[in-house]
Amino acid sequence: MSVTAENEYEQILIDNRGYVAKWPEEKVAVMIISGGLDSITMSARLLENGYTLYPLHIERGQTNYIAERNSIEYFTKIFKNKYADKFIDVTYIKLNIPPREFKQELLSYTKKHGHPLRDTMLQMAAVQYGVSIESSGVIVRTVFCAVMPEDYFPHSNIESIRATNVAVCQNMDDWRWLITSPNVDPYLEQNSINKPSEIKWAYLHDLPVEKTISCNVATVETNFMNCGACSSCDRRREAFQSAGIMDKTEYYANSSQR
Repeated sequence: MSVTAENEYEQILIDNRGYVAKWPEEKVAVMIISGGLDSITMSARLLENGYTLYPLHIERGQTNYIAERNSIEYFTKIFKNKYADKFIDVTYIKLNIPPREFKQELLSYTKKHGHPLRDTMLQMAAVQYGVSIESSGVIVRTVFCAVMPEDYFPHSNIESIRATNVAVCQNMDDWRWLITSPNVDPYLEQNSINKPSEIKWAYLHDLPVEKTISCNVATVETNFMNCGACSSCDRRREAFQSAGIMDKTEYYANSSQR
């Protein structure tokens, strides 16, 4: 096996705890949830497998915050009804990523690489939330996110997740911490889970993912709906098409033309 950054981080984890990643025996985790197709479907999959989730949503300055929250509140009702106390009340926090004071100066970088360290900072905040849960007597050492194989920013891949996992374990002096996305972690799922496959899973489990928000410009101008005209909406449509599942999403571009 060739030596890569991913392999080096994995070796550090093996040296300190004997494994890279494995499903936690206690089946309890913090779930970073955005209201999007990926995190909603991931949450449903985990709940279906008996997990207790402590969902965390971070208002980080995103323009589609209200649309994301509307989606989360919609699916919270579904999860509460179906899985009862397995889906803990969503915790909402505000953490500007990047800080507003210099967000404008980062635009040229962001257009090419995404907000610098965005996923890393979300995962770090989720670890802090996990520690705070201990005050209620619950020990949480797992943070799940919904990074997908299609995600292409440098902070949104398995190498970055492994680096964050090592940093958390080192800084917390606790090598039980697991930060990962089952969608891309070969130690949890033999085959990666892409958008078409998660759409198929949602269809088979009657999960109305057409109500999720994928659109970054879903604001008051689009009535907080997926706009239907941006690149994110295009990728959403392509995923449904690839899955062979009819896309029931109501797009603003379609509704505004009626």
